Amino acid sequence: MGRTGRVRVATAVLALVAAACNGGSGDTTTTSEAPTTTAPVTSTTAAATTTTTVPLIENGAAIATVGDRNEVVEAVQFLMNCNGYGPLDVDGVFGPATAAEVAVLQADLGREQTGDPDDETLAQLARGCDDSRRVIFDEGATERLVVGNVATADADRFFVRAAGEQRMTLSVASATGEVTVTVSGSDGAAFDEPPGAAWSGVLPSTQDYLVDVVTDGGAATYELTIAIPELPERDEIEAAAADTVVIDGTEEAVVSVCVDTTGVNAAVAETGSGYLVVAQGAVGTFGVEAGGLGAPVEFVFKDGSPGYLGFRDDVVIEADDGVLAGEAIVFVPGPGNSDEPFDLAFSFTPSVVPCSGDAATSISLRNDGLGIVEFGAPDGDTIAAVQAALPTASPALDTGWVELESTESALGVCADDVTELRIVQIDNLALYFVDGATSFAPSGTRHFAGWEVVAGVFPFGTSQSVGLGDTPDVVAAAHPDGFVDDRDPDIVIFITSPPGSDAWLRAFASDGEVDRLVGGRVCES
Repeated sequence: MGRTGRVRVATAVLALVAAACNGGSGDTTTTSEAPTTTAPVTSTTAAATTTTTVPLIENGAAIATVGDRNEVVEAVQFLMNCNGYGPLDVDGVFGPATAAEVAVLQADLGREQTGDPDDETLAQLARGCDDSRRVIFDEGATERLVVGNVATADADRFFVRAAGEQRMTLSVASATGEVTVTVSGSDGAAFDEPPGAAWSGVLPSTQDYLVDVVTDGGAATYELTIAIPELPERDEIEAAAADTVVIDGTEEAVVSVCVDTTGVNAAVAETGSGYLVVAQGAVGTFGVEAGGLGAPVEFVFKDGSPGYLGFRDDVVIEADDGVLAGEAIVFVPGPGNSDEPFDLAFSFTPSVVPCSGDAATSISLRNDGLGIVEFGAPDGDTIAAVQAALPTASPALDTGWVELESTESALGVCADDVTELRIVQIDNLALYFVDGATSFAPSGTRHFAGWEVVAGVFPFGTSQSVGLGDTPDVVAAAHPDGFVDDRDPDIVIFITSPPGSDAWLRAFASDGEVDRLVGGRVCES
């Protein structure tokens, strides 16, 4: 072959071709004996020669042709050089020299010699190259697009030189497989972000950063956008009005809100043109399933195409009285866009209507707890269970454990052995904890002892689907084991255990409708 580097790509193919084409002349046998009364006799037998022609492998659709100027050509040129073909200028310009070397490569691979590479050829070049690539930004540019091909056991690595305190944003996409990107410092510094289709972070120091593109599936051709943008000042972003999304000054009304139950702490607000995905914890899957990249904040158009994506460090989210409000610096996914950040502001009321999967909450108002957690449970376990059942919720109030100097408390008069009290408000659900004796735990044990529900974001109900807004007649029909306290026509009390027990379940009504539900018995007025 004349170039040892080519062996990395073509050795296996050539071995197969050689085995299939093996032929040549047959054996020739000559016999001679000493003369007697007859002349010497020579007998010659020639075997037939058989030649097998292996058909050339057909190429797929060309990914680059002569005259192209793009990142695909740049990737082909880099990988050709890495495999010993060339040397070629890695300038992204597909000229005659590049075409000629591609034709030689195709001949070595037993493919049609068109000079135009296809996706399979790019994949074979990638498998034969172990070199990392350095990403150089053009003067004045803040973004670079690179193309590559990865397989399960063959990741791609890029070196990106960047300064401390700069922000680097990455987004990767593939039409042929699922790919993700991770970042680390060449000094060994690691970032906590898990692998994903998008990444952003403020860089801690000036050094080379290692950007790795990986896949868990088969070979995948990808586009990776690397940007080091100039960010707008945070105070330039104005808060949005209630039930509104504002992107780069354009205001849209929020039509409805759902909870991405397949993700974690993600709410999806539907607007006139798309869906705003706001993730308070890990990123949910709604944006990915709708065609987006997946990010703490993402706008997905109604046709499923990705719109804008934001990153955790750029997001400010607050939950106050059931309203989810925040600001973010977002980017338009795709080549040529990531260096132009947009301002985004949002303010809407989340609901428990699920986008997909099971119901958003399994909480049931019961006389022994909330279905997912029973009275007597430790306070930490109780709070964790409620937050897991309400993906968009966060505590609006937490008093912590407050020492009582007397039996008087915010909940009324407590028993003599109650020395500490804790109240945690999660949207329209209040959780009450005491350290005094109840039917569920002995004195001195900090435990869950009661709950209270008022009007708000979450439409809680009892096991018989009684909730806020129902009439006393509906309550009585749903819970026939209870009774109505007719001493006050504005109060309905229904119980599922004898009076005097801690296991009370009560509904309070005014103006003919239930406006408060209470479970357990902590302290009494």
